[in-house]
Amino acid sequence: MKNFLKLLTVPLAIFLLAACGTSETDNGNGENNNSNPPNEEVDEDEDQNQNENKEDSQKSENEIRVMEENLSYEIDGETKEETAFLKESDNQAFSLHVLPDFTLTAEEPNKDILHLNDQSEVFMRIEVLPEEVDMKQLEENTMIQLQSVNEEVEHPSLPQDDFFKDAVMMEASSETDTVTAFIIHNDSAQVKLTLFNKNEDTNYKDAFIEMAKTIHTN
Repeated sequence: MKNFLKLLTVPLAIFLLAACGTSETDNGNGENNNSNPPNEEVDEDEDQNQNENKEDSQKSENEIRVMEENLSYEIDGETKEETAFLKESDNQAFSLHVLPDFTLTAEEPNKDILHLNDQSEVFMRIEVLPEEVDMKQLEENTMIQLQSVNEEVEHPSLPQDDFFKDAVMMEASSETDTVTAFIIHNDSAQVKLTLFNKNEDTNYKDAFIEMAKTIHTN
């Protein structure tokens, strides 16, 4: 009898051990219940998030602008240097440095005016252009605009600065006024600028150009 019980006990113990092993490693369908998902996808997501955060941080640092900038411009044949102060438009997504004798104000939606404090008719209109703007059509419309001042529209040499690289420049003059237009597309801004100066008064064209160089669209 004892030998029979011993023989019965041994197979039972083996069966129980096998069952325990199966419950830990196999659900009966050949699948491992304790298998963990690979960490590769998690690691890739973490790396991607870290790279995106780094790029956002670098972008924010690049967008920080100094509050003051010294600008040098010619007026009445003399070179003048003044401190210009950073001004953020309340009307469009851009900022620039403004000289003390000028004020930036909103003219209408999508148009700002940077005008001389003592002569509001001396000003520069600033229009931030949408990315999908038709440049060819814009040039044609600008030509028509200037032809209302004078049928003969000139194309002067562009200012020597990277801001005006590949820009389009047109100019027309009447007996009393000179209107200069720039269509600009660069890494800092995509804008149309229209400068209005009085011929009989001091010409602030160079001052407007120096301030225009500091335009940065947001």
